[in-house]
Amino acid sequence: MDKKFSALKERQKTKIAEWFYEAYRKSYLESGKIPGKKEEAEIMSYVFDKVEEAQIWIPAGELYDYYHRRKNKLLKRLEKEINREEKQNEGSNDSI
Repeated sequence: MDKKFSALKERQKTKIAEWFYEAYRKSYLESGKIPGKKEEAEIMSYVFDKVEEAQIWIPAGELYDYYHRRKNKLLKRLEKEINREEKQNEGSNDSI
């Protein structure tokens, strides 16, 4: 019987969500664009490694499904973060 993502402990779900965001953010900042198929493979590889290190048992298919459900939320979170940083930079440049 395969374990579903929803069956994970809340702490495990949070860790996995953060790992996906870290990898998504890094990919976006390195390339300057939304991750494509190649970058998504790198994101998945990073998260698989982290899940394995943390000894969380979850089928790869569940992680793929989770990532594809969360892609838009990852992008929106990243856009908010970038906009916030830009506003802070504008504010600090005004005082110079």
